[in-house]
Amino acid sequence: MEIPSERTGVLILRVWVEDGRADGFRARIVRTGSRGQAPPSAASAVDDVLTAVRTWLDQLLETDRCEPGKYGPDG
Repeated sequence: MEIPSERTGVLILRVWVEDGRADGFRARIVRTGSRGQAPPSAASAVDDVLTAVRTWLDQLLETDRCEPGKYGPDG
């Protein structure tokens, strides 16, 4: 399969449940993208994990949105 862009990224999300804890789970997030590899981060709330995934996607895709001629007849 050919990759159509030079920009690629990988997000590894490792989640485990810790018994006996009120918050219930932990997540380790490892991100790479066009800007290189970010330091790993950790989360213990679903909203924090979702925010990390959204931020990673936004950063990976933001350059395409800004490049002239990429989208539509005027853009």
